[in-house]
Amino acid sequence: MNQIVDAVNKVSPTTEKVMNDSVTFSPRRWKSGWPFHLRHVPPFRDDATASITRAEVFSFAADAVASGYDRDRVIDFIGAAFAYGAGQSQAVLPLQQFLRNKAKAASLLKTIPTLESKEPAAQYEALTKIGLPAKFASYIAYFLAGPQAAGEDKPLVICSNRAKIAGLEKDYDWSAADYGTYLAAVREARDSVDPELPLDAVEWAMRESVR
Repeated sequence: MNQIVDAVNKVSPTTEKVMNDSVTFSPRRWKSGWPFHLRHVPPFRDDATASITRAEVFSFAADAVASGYDRDRVIDFIGAAFAYGAGQSQAVLPLQQFLRNKAKAASLLKTIPTLESKEPAAQYEALTKIGLPAKFASYIAYFLAGPQAAGEDKPLVICSNRAKIAGLEKDYDWSAADYGTYLAAVREARDSVDPELPLDAVEWAMRESVR
């Protein structure tokens, strides 16, 4: 817990900083590699590079929910969440391969509308169960749950660095129980340093502290 508190004190996170956090990615790479079988391509521009913020991904998620999980709006959200989560890393190709698998893509589209009725760890478990890599399962659950406020228990993004700071023994492939332990550690640290902070401000501080 001390490492999480240290991260918060070092970074001084705010909701505004979290929402404005941006990631650079390649819209052209996503657009050209988007699976034909999905019959709809997210609105990626034909640019080599662009940036996307957490606020923008939340907007795509809100559109999907407001539409009653219209298939095309859900696909738009998946594209935005994956683009933000992968950035310019090597994770882009495995995610495209995941979506090219018709069974896995169909399972993801079927699972997303069921998440809001589940607790955070159960949401994460439902997504990892269909083969979605743990980190990106947490991105989907996190963004779909919407912007966070103090006192709310919602999903959080997890990665190897965040897991290490939270004291988890494993640095990948976390179980639902591991994820629950991670959420509890972030919550406990938040309550000790500033109960008014949204949990994702603490998660963001953890990420920023090791940059």
